[in-house]
Amino acid sequence: MSATRGRPRDPAVDEAVLRTALELLDGRGYDGLRVAEVARTAGVGLGSLYRRWPTKYALVVDALRAAAAERAPAPCGDPLDDLVAGLVRMAEGLRHRRARLLAVLLTDPGSELAAAVREAKVDPLLAANRENLRRVIGPVPDLESRADAGPALIFVHLMTHGDPPDERHVREHIVPLMTGPREG
Repeated sequence: MSATRGRPRDPAVDEAVLRTALELLDGRGYDGLRVAEVARTAGVGLGSLYRRWPTKYALVVDALRAAAAERAPAPCGDPLDDLVAGLVRMAEGLRHRRARLLAVLLTDPGSELAAAVREAKVDPLLAANRENLRRVIGPVPDLESRADAGPALIFVHLMTHGDPPDERHVREHIVPLMTGPREG
């Protein structure tokens, strides 16, 4: 029987660090974020922080994931309603101040911050969208393309209208393009 060393991890410490990292990231950007400042502001020792997150990148990915998880809607059980809710969540995310983080995907797609945003926010949303769509239309050969169409149409709507689409638009215009029959 092996004994574990040290005290057990305190989830409150993790929450404080992730919340602080997100606030500092929001205010200073990725390049201006300093791990030592996160530790100091959260009231955590730098060594303790680095044991949990060995790099700034790992810390930022976890902070972004934690923020996204707080806003994730619970599945309602109806596959179509879940698909609509997921797409609306994507659209609503573009309204909030953290949408600035998504802008880095267009302005600096090769940066560490863009990679962190893709890993923590975009990839999980796309995977959930793909699964929701699969539950609606089944495992069709063009599932990936259909699933990608929803978020793409949300972004196009934002760029052309200055605002992301609302739930009615998602339900009446975007979802039918994703779920409609394939033209042969």
